Amino acid sequence: MARSNGTGGSSFSIIGDGITITGNIDSRVDLHIDGEVIGDIKCLSLVQGPSSKIQGAIIAQNASLSGSVEGSIESGDLVISSTARISGDVAYENVTIEQGGHVDGKFKHKSAKLPNMAKTTVDMKSASPPLELTEGDKAA
Repeated sequence: MARSNGTGGSSFSIIGDGITITGNIDSRVDLHIDGEVIGDIKCLSLVQGPSSKIQGAIIAQNASLSGSVEGSIESGDLVISSTARISGDVAYENVTIEQGGHVDGKFKHKSAKLPNMAKTTVDMKSASPPLELTEGDKAA
């Protein structure tokens, strides 16, 4: 079921309780899942109901998870509710975990800027000249 907000803006789709989808979902709209998905999900925003199950990777700009997830999660803003049971690694920009929420996996912050290790941070032109010892000098 797909619904629009009536103003020509974004719409959302609902996968209801009792529905099982086997296969990947690639959506340009928001999703609300109360059923079961066996496959990867890519969408703008995901809301998962407490009785729903997802077996696959999730990629979403925003996700609010309340059910069972077996797979990796990549999200900008992520909310893990007290009823959520997640088994998989999580990459996030902002995360909120309610008391009782369970995650079995690694957390990794999605940094917007990664350091450029090839670029030096020392300007060699302004550095002091190297120290040269002559025959009569002693070094400690």
